Amino acid sequence: MLRSSIILFYFFLSTALAMSIQSSALAEHGKGLENHLSICMGMEQLDYEEHEPDRGSDSNAKVSNVIIGIEGLKRWKSVFGGIKAIIPVLREHDEEEWTSSDTTTFQTNTLEYGWMRVDGYIGYPSTYFFNPYGGLRWSESKQDRMDFLVNNAAVAGTARETIRSWSLLLGVRGNGHFMPQWRWNYRIEYFVPIDVQVTNSALPGFEASDKDGYTLELKCGAEYFCTEALSFGILIYGGRMHWDGSGWKSFAGGSAKWPENNTDYLGGALNIIWRFGKNVSK
Repeated sequence: MLRSSIILFYFFLSTALAMSIQSSALAEHGKGLENHLSICMGMEQLDYEEHEPDRGSDSNAKVSNVIIGIEGLKRWKSVFGGIKAIIPVLREHDEEEWTSSDTTTFQTNTLEYGWMRVDGYIGYPSTYFFNPYGGLRWSESKQDRMDFLVNNAAVAGTARETIRSWSLLLGVRGNGHFMPQWRWNYRIEYFVPIDVQVTNSALPGFEASDKDGYTLELKCGAEYFCTEALSFGILIYGGRMHWDGSGWKSFAGGSAKWPENNTDYLGGALNIIWRFGKNVSK
């Protein structure tokens, strides 16, 4: 699974590079990126699943959340840098279903799942179509579980699982015009975890720090220029966050493990972009 995601990342990377080489003669050097501040609001769906082979159990749930996003980018002659964030502002919930290896349901519960991430990056402004960059991501996901029903018996209590991590960021981005007042854009990003901390309020003393995993994200959008400095747009993004999980860890009440898990996510948002400084252009 990790190998396939890396292959996919480099496939899109090489495709973007080929587009860049073919079109560089048509694009003025350095015109692809501009100083800007953008704010967006939309919805994202988190399709979450766990797999625990030692106990032969699996779980799945789909949660939709309202999010806001911000990005600020500063461009210089030979470098650009910025910061961006996605923040869940309204978390919805879904029924999480747990099944054994023979597909028998043995537990259900309510799941609320919110995922916040903040990225900082620097890069090289190459052409319209190809601008590589790298940086760091700080991520925090919170999963709140309640209303437990185990083997048809209600179980009182709540549990919050918190996953905080730092990851290296590798990415490419670009844009181009398809009409005088319309511009498309794309972004491809790959994240490699370098630190993670997992805790669970229902398991006092439990902590996992096994950091094997990855995140791959694709984003595309379109903008309409109202003025040279102001545009409105729509964006769509999606990807997968994967964690291999951990081995068995001891805690005050016994032992537990952080299972292998995936979050497949898909989001859409409307945004407003304000360009500033000397690089404002249509």
